[in-house]
Amino acid sequence: MVPCFKTYLMCLITLIWVSACTSTPKYNFPQGTRVGIINLLEPYVTHQQFSSFASEDNFKKTYEVDWDMPSYAGNQLKTQLGKNTRFTMVKIKPSEPVQEKNLRLKMVEQVLLSGTAPPTLPPQGVRLLDRISQPYDVQVVILISSYSGPSPYKNEELIKVEGYGLFTRWLFQGILGGFLSFRKAYAYAQIGVVVYKTQPLTYIAAARAIRKGRPLRPINDFNWDANIRNLSESELNRTKHHIEDYIKEALKRALRNANLTHSRPPREDTGIGGAPAR
Repeated sequence: MVPCFKTYLMCLITLIWVSACTSTPKYNFPQGTRVGIINLLEPYVTHQQFSSFASEDNFKKTYEVDWDMPSYAGNQLKTQLGKNTRFTMVKIKPSEPVQEKNLRLKMVEQVLLSGTAPPTLPPQGVRLLDRISQPYDVQVVILISSYSGPSPYKNEELIKVEGYGLFTRWLFQGILGGFLSFRKAYAYAQIGVVVYKTQPLTYIAAARAIRKGRPLRPINDFNWDANIRNLSESELNRTKHHIEDYIKEALKRALRNANLTHSRPPREDTGIGGAPAR
């Protein structure tokens, strides 16, 4: 019995040690910490339609709307960070569109879809973010951006989704004038928030708008009789408040995970990995 107990104890100690070595360290930021905000959200919404029975019915279309979701996200971040007087917020705007594209791909998308925790940061992305943030003398950088990746919905991980807006899918063709058809419409937000410490640039935390264990946001009153390839703004507007909720919650979790708020972070959500289950 004693040797078995010793073996069990050594395994437990080893597991705790490995967990401590691989987890992301917590940082305590002093008064006057400057927090850089890089908001890469696009101002338009995306409708992504998928069909299980006819590939010609698959398409993606973007729409200009007056929601101004980038400003909404920025105001939410300002409100949540503003509750802590330690921080001074600084807006950082990349000077070139190619910089925004590379930051989105390398420092948001690749990090959120990484199979390791903490993620391995791409050197090119690290150099770019370091170069952009240095003139602002910030100690923390927060990136919020949409990204492209597997569908966040269960059993649909093979479908690639990007941006935010409306996700519709026909699972099989309706008969008798639409009777027995199975169609669904959801508000979706393939959006992530990633937090870094500077000097040297180090990953701290992340959160995704749609995460494991969260319920889907169906649009139950979606008008399937409308021209699905040319939707009216009133149809798109049905997704707006759901998307705002997604963004608000992602910001809260990212800030908690980064120890930028006083609340304890949820254990199950690191924001890292492939498409989460429903």
